[in-house]
Amino acid sequence: MSELIKKTKLFYEKGYKKKGIEYQRKYPNEELCRFMGRNYFDIHPKKRKKIKILETGCGTGGNAWMLSREGFSTFGVDISSKSIDLIKKLFKKNNLKGNFKTGNFLNIPFKNVNFDLIIDIFSSCCLDKENGKKYIQEVNRKLKNNGKFFSYFPSKNSNMFKFLNKKMHDTDTMISLKNKSSYKIDHPLRFMSTNQYINLLKNNGFKIEYAEELTRTYFFRKEKFTFLVIEGKKIKPSNTS
Repeated sequence: MSELIKKTKLFYEKGYKKKGIEYQRKYPNEELCRFMGRNYFDIHPKKRKKIKILETGCGTGGNAWMLSREGFSTFGVDISSKSIDLIKKLFKKNNLKGNFKTGNFLNIPFKNVNFDLIIDIFSSCCLDKENGKKYIQEVNRKLKNNGKFFSYFPSKNSNMFKFLNKKMHDTDTMISLKNKSSYKIDHPLRFMSTNQYINLLKNNGFKIEYAEELTRTYFFRKEKFTFLVIEGKKIKPSNTS
């Protein structure tokens, strides 16, 4: 495990230990809901169980509980063992079915399962540029043919990426930011442009089916943050699969 991955693991373990299930959102990402509406919600409920969906960076289950409640076979992996404990308790409390494991995104720990859909919502952005590429290759490896990949990811058009008082690990990955008008960053956070992400996916066996940028403002409109919404379909194995 690289030092950056260890740092990310420590950051999240501390957060979950301090705040528990309140550390992350309780309700699903809006763009994920839109994606599911475009691609899966018209499938008859009786057929949904056959569709295997994995969320990398599942956290405490803000997205996963929705997938399970809608009848899909739900899986999750997270680097934080504490988050996995919390999501299992959430599912048990609400009588939901799911399969969750602690693990590394670069070696997804469901050895005998290939997925119809893999979801990445602000999770692989914690990997640096080199490991981000390995992550996409691992996603390709674990998807069925014609399986889908959905990602919600920080854009380089965000003000945060353009601030000067930051420390970079590589051309895409920030590891430190101290700015009075922004969020403090002390763990890896990677940004990409839309074209950069599209090319990364295309070069690793994916066809792009949807690519948009969404912008929100924070701190009374003082800071702009832009999110990439990317959908890809596996059309061939990546070069390393």
